[in-house]
Amino acid sequence: MGKSYRKWRSTYGQEWEPKFRETYETAMIQNCETHFYVGTVASHPNRWIIIGLFYPPLGRENPQQSLF
Repeated sequence: MGKSYRKWRSTYGQEWEPKFRETYETAMIQNCETHFYVGTVASHPNRWIIIGLFYPPLGRENPQQSLF
């Protein structure tokens, strides 16, 4: 998300926010099952940050569930 923000801000200037919101709020939430990987930093153990995203398409069956 940070890289997208920096790239789109340099590409679209002041109009970066609609593209950012379209991708991360609309397209990703409506079309994917979005999960956040969160963690802490050693120097700030009580503050949680998003360190990654996992967003498989909606409706996709988990392969491990079908094994059992």
